[in-house]
Amino acid sequence: MADLVTHMATGLLFKAGTRGPYTAALVAGTVLPDLGARVPAIGFSALAKSGVPIAPEIPYAFEVLHMPLGMVILSLLIACFFTEEQRVGVFFNLLGGCLLHLALDLTQDHLGVGYLLGFPFTTADFEFGWMSTEATVLWAPLFAVVAVVAWRKRLGPVRRDLQEDTPAPL
Repeated sequence: MADLVTHMATGLLFKAGTRGPYTAALVAGTVLPDLGARVPAIGFSALAKSGVPIAPEIPYAFEVLHMPLGMVILSLLIACFFTEEQRVGVFFNLLGGCLLHLALDLTQDHLGVGYLLGFPFTTADFEFGWMSTEATVLWAPLFAVVAVVAWRKRLGPVRRDLQEDTPAPL
């Protein structure tokens, strides 16, 4: 799995290039598959190691959230928490972020099972295998700086008249 910083930087770069709305939703979508699938698995595994009786299958029960079907379900559920006018935009940007996440993950080699893109209709796995799963970690800080610079450039110059009228933060 590419690190979360790389996933978020990819989303920021994408939005810097497209200048579309709902940037926060798209960037959140780039980490949503890992947060939905990996975090519960890590938590349940830690509980099991500490002696809490947990069925060995439980940590893997959330893996569906790292597959396209789960990404759609997560995006729909989260979009429901927004106002009616925002739901469609939030849903598509969350899902777009999830798909960017998946595209980046597909470039990796997991030395075993790849991604079950057609689940539940097929259990055939796929990945390109172009780089190791940890290849982006060393580059993540630089990638994050590039993404922030691109994002700032997208915003354009700060207007002086707006800056002077804005009260100082508390």
